[in-house]
Amino acid sequence: MKVLSNLHDLREAKEKIETYKNEHEETFSHLLHLVNLTRQLQFKYDYLCGIIMGEDVTQVAPHFVQDSIIDLYKNEINKIDQRFHDLNALKSLLRDCRNIGYENFCLLVKGKTPEEIKGIYRSRKMS
Repeated sequence: MKVLSNLHDLREAKEKIETYKNEHEETFSHLLHLVNLTRQLQFKYDYLCGIIMGEDVTQVAPHFVQDSIIDLYKNEINKIDQRFHDLNALKSLLRDCRNIGYENFCLLVKGKTPEEIKGIYRSRKMS
């Protein structure tokens, strides 16, 4: 679901994500892997975050994808809890950032700035 968010909310979320990244480096690295995998598979970010949060994802689930691909994808997601035992911290971060939407959350995880997400660019002076 598309969520409109303001620049202030995006900046706050970016700070929370940076804090999480510093405190949970390995889990963040795997989260970034999942975000990139989601993009490469052309799945919706809402699908990834919904699975992590234990939500009903039937509305955003990919169609016409083989079950074996979905199983591999879900196994990658499950590694967060199996390897790092850090699922609760990630869920807490997602809850804290819920007001910006899962898509914006994932874009921030990928390294986009709040300004890039909002389409705000400073003009550069040519000297």
